[in-house]
Amino acid sequence: MSLRLTAFGTSTLLAVALSGCMYDRGHHGDCMGAACDPEGPGPTQVAEASIDTGATLSEIEPGQGAGAFVEYQSGGQWRVYTACDTDVSKLSCEWDIIVSAAPGADLVDFAAEELESSDQLFREDSRSVHLIATSTTDFDGFRFEATPGATVRVDVYLDGAPAPAYIYWVGDGGLHQGAPTNPIDLTPSGD
Repeated sequence: MSLRLTAFGTSTLLAVALSGCMYDRGHHGDCMGAACDPEGPGPTQVAEASIDTGATLSEIEPGQGAGAFVEYQSGGQWRVYTACDTDVSKLSCEWDIIVSAAPGADLVDFAAEELESSDQLFREDSRSVHLIATSTTDFDGFRFEATPGATVRVDVYLDGAPAPAYIYWVGDGGLHQGAPTNPIDLTPSGD
């Protein structure tokens, strides 16, 4: 799977081998560190990271690797979408993702993106949206609008297990492949 990192009008092709993001019947392979620990730190120890405004991940080949991808555009516009390694593993990916705006911020609106009829996207509460989707050789995702510049918590599960190793975003000018905790709080770099 290759990813193209595009930020502020500049394109840089990144070849990212997602061999560490293959799995077999719910067993995630080749992971090291806190990002792979399903127990992870306690709920009060959520990692915080920056997400670059205007950076996008493109040229992702669905079917070649598993990942949950997060992007932020100015004005509070967020995009979360998933891919699976079905062409390689012959398995589907069961994603369960919740995004929540920080206290004091609003999650204004949301919309499905490329979901099948069996997938679900719904409002958890006034600040949260929940996606339950099965990915194979396509993308499944959603867009949402939150208070511009507000921190958003992203909580990702794959096949019923916490999946911080499968979260991708661009922050501080670089591609982040895996989060140190699940969930992770992402704050836009600027708006």
